Amino acid sequence: MNFSLHDCDLSLFEHDWNKVGSFLHTHGLDGVELFIDHTPLPDFPCGIVKGVHLPYWMGKHRAWVDESAFHEDMDENERFFLFGGRDRQDMITNFINALENAASINAEYGVFHVAYVEPHHVFTRNFEVSDIEVMDSTAEFLNSSVALLSGREPPVKLFFENLWWPGLNLLDTAATMHFVDSLEFENWAFTLDTGHLMNAIMNCTDERHAIDSVLEVLERYPEDIIGRMEGMHFHCSLSGDYQMQVAKSGVPAGYHELPFHERLVAVMEHISKIDQHMPFTDERCKEIVDFVKPRFLTHEFETNSLPELDRKLRTQIQALCRERE
Repeated sequence: MNFSLHDCDLSLFEHDWNKVGSFLHTHGLDGVELFIDHTPLPDFPCGIVKGVHLPYWMGKHRAWVDESAFHEDMDENERFFLFGGRDRQDMITNFINALENAASINAEYGVFHVAYVEPHHVFTRNFEVSDIEVMDSTAEFLNSSVALLSGREPPVKLFFENLWWPGLNLLDTAATMHFVDSLEFENWAFTLDTGHLMNAIMNCTDERHAIDSVLEVLERYPEDIIGRMEGMHFHCSLSGDYQMQVAKSGVPAGYHELPFHERLVAVMEHISKIDQHMPFTDERCKEIVDFVKPRFLTHEFETNSLPELDRKLRTQIQALCRERE
């Protein structure tokens, strides 16, 4: 399951990693996919971590293609959140440090988003950039970073995750293949995020239709690309109606006058209504797993309490294990 070192997750288990381990065992899970960044890691039992999720800097594309973005009038927190550093070299250094953190705890993979969206874009959907442009800048960033590493390969396998913003959304097979061809290293694979793909399709309003839509997209890909989908973030998102309702609503009144933290809260509240992270309940969800056959399946939920997390895990695992009629 997904997990982090933030208090919102650790407090569910009273900051006791033994309780985390017992909870995993109860649900038949092998470990956690842990969110990490470039900062030094605290002490914790590393064996519980199977993979990591690397940080996502929303505006990295713009900063990479136009270095003047680093010099915009914004506070340091906003600059780092958007761009991941003070300049290109700082971005690369922080990314490499995150990879080295992953290697230090023997993570088998590191999930990395290939996408671009700035906070106000989530309301307008006026991105003014193509999937190819975002994938090109990301490939250039990755190639530049990996070239500095020993053997010119990442120390943990990079798992590229799809989002529903410009970049790797999996809707355009040719664009995906273009990204693959742009990489200058071999230690990579994909993480298929089922809910994110449903968000990208945009018309998913019921679970059975959403499952069919995901399978339809996957069937467009050749076997070698499906074989590269070694990870899966497994959850359901049925936000089609909401996305249609707000598609043209625009930026909320007064948004740009808010402090950065308050703008970010508004953005995250909106995103949570799109990216619902609900458990699958229909046994046909197993068709997605059977089609892809990932090495790692992560139950990815957002929860506010341990009973809620327990319920969501039980619901989804039961759907996966239920005999189909």
